[in-house]
Amino acid sequence: MTRVLIVEQGEGLWGAQRYLLRLAPLLEEHGVEQILAAPADSATAAAWRADGRRHEILPSPDGRSVRTDAGAISPLRAVREAGRTAQLSQRTAALARRVGADAIHANSHWSHLEGVGAGKLARLPVVLHLHEENEHDVIGRLRGMAVLAADAAIAVSGAVARSLGGKAAQRAIVIRNGIDADALRPEPAKPGVRHELTGGDLDAPVLLSLSRLDPRKGVDQLIRAVAALPEDLSRTRLAIAGAPSLVPEHGKLLRDLAAELLGDRAIFLGPRDDVPDLLRAADALVLASSLEGLPLSVLEAQSCGTPVVAYPTAGIPEVVTDGETGLLARADDPQDLARRLTELLHDADLRERLARQGRARVLAESTLKGQAEQQAALLERLVTRRTRRP
Repeated sequence: MTRVLIVEQGEGLWGAQRYLLRLAPLLEEHGVEQILAAPADSATAAAWRADGRRHEILPSPDGRSVRTDAGAISPLRAVREAGRTAQLSQRTAALARRVGADAIHANSHWSHLEGVGAGKLARLPVVLHLHEENEHDVIGRLRGMAVLAADAAIAVSGAVARSLGGKAAQRAIVIRNGIDADALRPEPAKPGVRHELTGGDLDAPVLLSLSRLDPRKGVDQLIRAVAALPEDLSRTRLAIAGAPSLVPEHGKLLRDLAAELLGDRAIFLGPRDDVPDLLRAADALVLASSLEGLPLSVLEAQSCGTPVVAYPTAGIPEVVTDGETGLLARADDPQDLARRLTELLHDADLRERLARQGRARVLAESTLKGQAEQQAALLERLVTRRTRRP
């Protein structure tokens, strides 16, 4: 049995955290025991414990940032965060030794440098997980340095790996996200869910958004795209499911925009735990993100047989081939997004073909079982290499 300490400092239970919960039982089948190191009040930790898995408390400082409110790098905050990183590296190393870990897996971005530092102190191999594209700023350069110092770095898409640039990009190992295609399979929509999304107008087309309400997720562009649909699609509804933004005022801006442009045709569902039912009740999943890695929502939609229309952000074109497994609109162009949505909603044969071929692609390339096999094999190689060192 290989024992891995997962360091997770994320604030919510989003795609980067949900995959941990889904993958855990399959990794156990491959002989990988995982212990979660996370703050006591972490949403991930609560879900992890609810599944009967071991959680060790690893406090995380509040308000972590190296930027001022205006977005500029603050030397004072950078020094403060360097001290916090050193301190958390020591705590993580001590925890790894105490639980008898064979490796450290740093899952969230804030934990990458700390994970590398802990690995050096505890003399354990360290794996970083990269869930979104790397931006070319000070933070991005630090992340690239962490990748070079780690024993391995998993990128969820080729685009995420390439975004590191230079030698760091060459070191990243692409293991794409996977999903449970048995649980997420095509089924008839539940009448109650369809009624909720349509507001009782059961024949109205429904477009679904599944993402946090953050500025980079482009929900405002979805609202504008739906408002730009032609007159014969004026009954189309937009259902927006997702956790509130880390920028609270953005949620209000979205609600105000939706009320102005769509009226009662937009519905904000908040966080939901019935994602498969929502997907089966929708006519399409729509994404307009400007920052991604490889969204689980795209894979979930394809697996459920729900067509996908999206911007070609990050790893999305790696799983959405335009006209075959989904439709791609020009990035940052709500008018073109409206054009592709119109094309989809006007053509039942196209919707059926995209649904069928999207599902087939998931079964061939994006299963959770395949992701678990690749990740378990990587961990085994790292731990075996360590034990063979003189």
